Amino acid sequence: MSFKGNKLIASIVWISLLFAGNPGQLLAADAELEFKKAMQARDSGELDDSIAIFEAILSQEPALHRARLELAVAYYRSTRYEEAKRQATKVLDDPETPASVRLSIIAFLAQIKSDEKRFKTVKHTFRPSASVGFLHDTNVNVGPGSDVVNIGAATLRLVAGSTPQSDNAITLTAGINHSYQTGKVLNIGAKSAALFWQSQAAIYTKQYRDLSEFNLDVVSLSTGPALIVPKHWRSNFSLRLDNIELGSDRLAVFASVLPSLTLQLGNTTELTFEASLADRDYKQSGDEGRDSVYRSLGIRAGKRFANDKVTLQGGVSVFDENADDDRFSRDGTRIFVGASWKAWDKGAVYANFSQRNYEHDAPEPLFNEARDEREQRFVLGVRHEFTNDYLNKWVVNGSYKYTDSSSNVDIFTYDREVVGATLSRSF
Repeated sequence: MSFKGNKLIASIVWISLLFAGNPGQLLAADAELEFKKAMQARDSGELDDSIAIFEAILSQEPALHRARLELAVAYYRSTRYEEAKRQATKVLDDPETPASVRLSIIAFLAQIKSDEKRFKTVKHTFRPSASVGFLHDTNVNVGPGSDVVNIGAATLRLVAGSTPQSDNAITLTAGINHSYQTGKVLNIGAKSAALFWQSQAAIYTKQYRDLSEFNLDVVSLSTGPALIVPKHWRSNFSLRLDNIELGSDRLAVFASVLPSLTLQLGNTTELTFEASLADRDYKQSGDEGRDSVYRSLGIRAGKRFANDKVTLQGGVSVFDENADDDRFSRDGTRIFVGASWKAWDKGAVYANFSQRNYEHDAPEPLFNEARDEREQRFVLGVRHEFTNDYLNKWVVNGSYKYTDSSSNVDIFTYDREVVGATLSRSF
């Protein structure tokens, strides 16, 4: 809502007070109490409750313009513009409405029309992005991590007595996001949701200096609809396809469905529910029996403090992977907590911790014991966005990641450190 819109809303409230002074706009004590309850509900953001109370008042007093104008404001704030116009127009069309009041209502209707047009505008937005990075990995041979795509434990090629191998690598990423604002609005739960269609294409490569058999290449494509109710909630339903190569060979193709719903709880808090369903098709020889269906369900929350300088996040999820061979089937949980601090203009430091616990369904060959594992990861980082002429809007990010994985099957116990830096930009 624009500043101009806020001024108009103030005018409408003033008009309702003007009506309150007229004999025809006075309310009985019980009705006045209901009117105050409706106003309180609207001011606290409970727009559906406010609308219901105003409608009930008008069902008894249909000529009560004071309540009808407040109802129009409630509809306007909930982005139900057609109903807001209808209620305001009823007051405008009444020949008893004073000329000064009519002028303010006309201005209010013009504001509704302007906001409705902006809300329903059809628009294509393309945003390319790119990054280049360098990293040092102290334990390359435990396979790729889950930073780019959640591959899981499929790439472990550990044998008894294997020792960590360290190496340096460069990373490159390029992608493009497309957002299509359809101009269509869906009424869901007494709210007007703008319909978008969002798509993305991205490529990622990690090339080690010496251990090229662990080079990683990922091509990802995703698309799907999104619904947005400003200041209330947003949701999306994404279809994603990942082609993953390890070394010079194709490792796997993942096809996923990724729905999510984010609720805005006030101006500083968000709560997100998310799920995934993936068909994982492995291609390399030696991966027979790894083909699986992966499912997960999670919830996470974030809150900003200190004028948005500090952000705290946390979440928990459960997952289940059902593979053709039971030794690769597993289920488990993941928890994470994180914090970031805008320590200076255009810069921040951050830290997070995550823990995943896995339980496999069937014993490992030669060990006669099903794997029971815990992976803990600690991350410390710093980021800064440049504003000078040469690197304007480029972001440098440096991080240290430590992973500690413990298992009841000794060869799957390891630790790993990755230190890296990336330079990235969205255009």
